[in-house]
Amino acid sequence: MKRVSIVLLAALVATSVMGTLACPIPDDDVVSLQPSKTSSCANPTPFVIPSLQEWKGAKGDWKLSKGSRIVIDPAFAKGIPADSKHSFMMNPANLQQYAASFQSDIKQVTGWDLQVVVSTKCGKDDIFLTLGADAKDAKLGNEGYILDIDKKGVSIQATTSRGAFWGTRTLLQMLILANENNYSLPQGKARDFPNYGERKFMQDIARKPIPMSDLKEYVALTSFYKFNTYHIHLNDNPGMQNKALNKEWASQYSGFRLKSDNPAFSMYANNDTAYTKQDMREYQDFVKARGMDLIPEIDTPAHSLCFTKFHPEWSIQEAAARGDWLDLGNQEVWTFLENLWTEFVGWFDSREIHIGADEYDATKGDLARKFVNHFHDYFATNFNRTIRMWGSDVKLPGTIEINKDIHTDHWDWTYSNPVDLVKRGHKVSNLNAPDVYMVPRSQSYWDYIDDKKIYDLWLPHIFDIFDRTNSSRNLNPNEPLLTGGGFANWNDFLSESVTRVELYDRVSKPAGAFAEKLWAGEKSTSNISYDEWAPLAKKLRENIPGVTLTRRPASVGQFVISYDFEDGGVKDKSGNGYDGKLNNGAKVVDAGEGHGKAVQLSPNSFISTPVESIGYPYAVGLWVKPSGNQAANAVLLESGDGRLLVSNSTSPTVTFEQDGNKYNTQIVLPADTWSHIGFSADGTKTTVFFNMRRSAMVHYYNGRWDQLRNETMVVTAPLRNIGSANGNSFNGLVDGVFALNRASFGGEMAFLGKRYANALP
Repeated sequence: MKRVSIVLLAALVATSVMGTLACPIPDDDVVSLQPSKTSSCANPTPFVIPSLQEWKGAKGDWKLSKGSRIVIDPAFAKGIPADSKHSFMMNPANLQQYAASFQSDIKQVTGWDLQVVVSTKCGKDDIFLTLGADAKDAKLGNEGYILDIDKKGVSIQATTSRGAFWGTRTLLQMLILANENNYSLPQGKARDFPNYGERKFMQDIARKPIPMSDLKEYVALTSFYKFNTYHIHLNDNPGMQNKALNKEWASQYSGFRLKSDNPAFSMYANNDTAYTKQDMREYQDFVKARGMDLIPEIDTPAHSLCFTKFHPEWSIQEAAARGDWLDLGNQEVWTFLENLWTEFVGWFDSREIHIGADEYDATKGDLARKFVNHFHDYFATNFNRTIRMWGSDVKLPGTIEINKDIHTDHWDWTYSNPVDLVKRGHKVSNLNAPDVYMVPRSQSYWDYIDDKKIYDLWLPHIFDIFDRTNSSRNLNPNEPLLTGGGFANWNDFLSESVTRVELYDRVSKPAGAFAEKLWAGEKSTSNISYDEWAPLAKKLRENIPGVTLTRRPASVGQFVISYDFEDGGVKDKSGNGYDGKLNNGAKVVDAGEGHGKAVQLSPNSFISTPVESIGYPYAVGLWVKPSGNQAANAVLLESGDGRLLVSNSTSPTVTFEQDGNKYNTQIVLPADTWSHIGFSADGTKTTVFFNMRRSAMVHYYNGRWDQLRNETMVVTAPLRNIGSANGNSFNGLVDGVFALNRASFGGEMAFLGKRYANALP
């Protein structure tokens, strides 16, 4: 049993010194808290996600102020040995590093830059972070914490530094929901702990290029809900037919997202997006400071087109085989894979590495089983690491037993049986498809995961939500070999089908429901219906610190921006104060033709705005009068999310560009003539209006071999610049620029357009 240090004990009995109190530790009775009974005096259980396991309400409130401090117990500031013991990551974050993350989050929520100090003394306005809780309450496990809010201040006492960070997530969410009440929080005590040790989000970053900045936002999202594992799938390719049916297999897109300086491996990295060793170092430091473990996956021997396209001789040569299957009968393949991991394993701090190992040639079951066992031994012997794999034993029949020390992510009943795996002694995590699989726009799995279904029906031990009580299909909730579970975002065949913003929207919406079930289980969701839970969950989701991918600008009304230029500048008439700025010679001129004043742009000039982009639903419109001299790819609108081009290098049509992909419309803007261009997006499509009449839908070509068709695309509206800051602006006049925070239609587009001109062209 751990002992509180002599320094800390002395602090606990210290009296007030110059108005500063010894930092409070929760009273002994906190270890046996029960939820508050309804009372006119006791504060009810506060709403957070995931729900608190236990709460004992008191009377009155405590209020955060600009003068509040985050005070760290010096006895634990640099962490404790248990921090490393209970994390997959080497050198996990300590209490002081978590406090810095908390400080940053509070600043984003409140605007206040609270001071962080290491001290045993704190005042009634302060938040005290300490460890040592396991000396009182072993049930808290390695991630539990005790939160005490009273008139003496706020204290978070945990068993590990990570547990204290989870306590800050609870406090942060309470502050977000209390922002209309001047950040006043109910006094009371919480005793909180997770039901499952692994609470995971898995993301395919191989088939959808995702910037490092976005990956950090996914960490901010999931750690906000107390997920502790982020699994990144670093290589893959579209689903493939066998070689006999797919003669051009080697020319298909593949992804490998690690960029090595070593010439032996640098060729495999993608030119569109790949991460250096330094990128991964900085990213993992960020991941750790958000309480998460990063599990890297290089998926072999299937899903390996990124390697076989360079070495066709390493693929299985049979016509019935897929081109992305490495030939495990070729010794060169084994040597290559050992060298590959020797090159990259040192980039990662995780002591558990994912090797994939699913969807391989079913006729080579024992060879595949030999492969996973070999790499279990190889990682243990050479790197002192463990491995995990996708459940595959059913589809890879054989006589060789897969090593029981290999952690299995169960994903599909036709590939593995979780009940059977547990009986045979395997650790299992629940990623069962289709319940927790999201594959945007694929029509094979969920486009959006139904968070109500997850909230009402799913639990980590449930592997069949349609037959939840069948013991042959589900595990006992207390099964020790069930490590937890989570949800997965796959991007099969779909790099062009969703933008970065739409992808985040899909991931963020079910995250809270999964968090409820992974942390508190059925108990939490039985206390509040989904219909009561969802509005508060939405408010939390829309205010997560560190997240910008929501792309929903604050607005006092339906108009986000509205520029008519009649004041001689770029004054926002929406009431939001999003005034623009004329740059590099852009100027307001008398346009005539019923337009009054407009802005003259040339290739180097542009109008900048305070709004980056807007995601659906939205409507955007503007009048344009192009000169007869336009450069290829001249830009009408621009942001970090994409561009709206007058034309592109292969087509004279107005073109959307998002995430490196181009989407042509059927619209050609006539030179030296005023035209109105508008576009509006809901959750399924983007409609383009020419002269305020619906003229086109934005499409992408779905090249999946079982679909092969055009499908509608939802683009993100770029608003940061009218024209381009990069020297390739539209050349001509612009007028009447507006953006609405809802979708629109042709009749309304005509009404809005006429506000800025006396007549249609």
